[in-house]
Amino acid sequence: MSSPLLAVKQLTVSLNKGNKLLDDISFTVNHHQCLGIVGESGSGKSLTCKAIIGLLESYFSVTGQILFKPQNANLAFDLLKQNKKTLNQIRGSVISIILQHPMSAFDPLYCIGKQVVETLQAHLIINKNDAIAKTLAMIENIGLEKPKEIYKKYPHQLSGGMLQRIMIGMALMLEPELIIADEPTTALDSISQFYILKMLEKIKAKTTMIFISHDLGVIHHIADEIIVMNKGKIVESGSRDQIFYHPKHEYTRYLIDTRKQLLNKFNAVAYAKHLNSISETV
Repeated sequence: MSSPLLAVKQLTVSLNKGNKLLDDISFTVNHHQCLGIVGESGSGKSLTCKAIIGLLESYFSVTGQILFKPQNANLAFDLLKQNKKTLNQIRGSVISIILQHPMSAFDPLYCIGKQVVETLQAHLIINKNDAIAKTLAMIENIGLEKPKEIYKKYPHQLSGGMLQRIMIGMALMLEPELIIADEPTTALDSISQFYILKMLEKIKAKTTMIFISHDLGVIHHIADEIIVMNKGKIVESGSRDQIFYHPKHEYTRYLIDTRKQLLNKFNAVAYAKHLNSISETV
């Protein structure tokens, strides 16, 4: 049996005062698997992702192991023991992150194209002209019209959905072994969410992914395995079918029941509006 790409072991994150924000969590992510992490706000989902890629501020205390084993490596190495320079090399080219708010991923002072080109040159052996050509091709491939115009635009001139597509396209260009998608559809309108999920489905077929969300519908759609988090702990884990159709923990059942109630209310309101529109035409 092959080793997992990522093995998180007894990860605990505390504030300096001793308050545990993540409490002894452990899980694995196998190659070409999509792991969904679900839970309400404050459950520790995003904190887990920041710990994996080394983006926690210095006032956090972190213990445990985060073992990462790329395909070309003979042995796994602990991400928690790597220095800042090594982590900077790993982020982007080996592990990429797709953020909830794409505007925060780009510098407002520089045009989009320049930022993508600089990212490519920082992580790949590529000259500027080739990087520009690849960037223009990427913009076209993600479904945005007039790539040369998009290339010259600044972040504030593009919608959140467009920026999110560019961030995903940039991640794919670097061909990372692991992509962490942290609430990538939450801040978007429904149409943009649809296109982003379609893009992420294609990514899922090519690489390994951790998909973080509070939206059970999205998690059900994209994840193979799921862990449920509450108050910094993993309360349940299993396959998608196990979690959704045979939940064991009361918190998991609460999340599923809450989603059903919201859907029922939405359907009831939609049906009432439909009946009202019919009565007005009679």
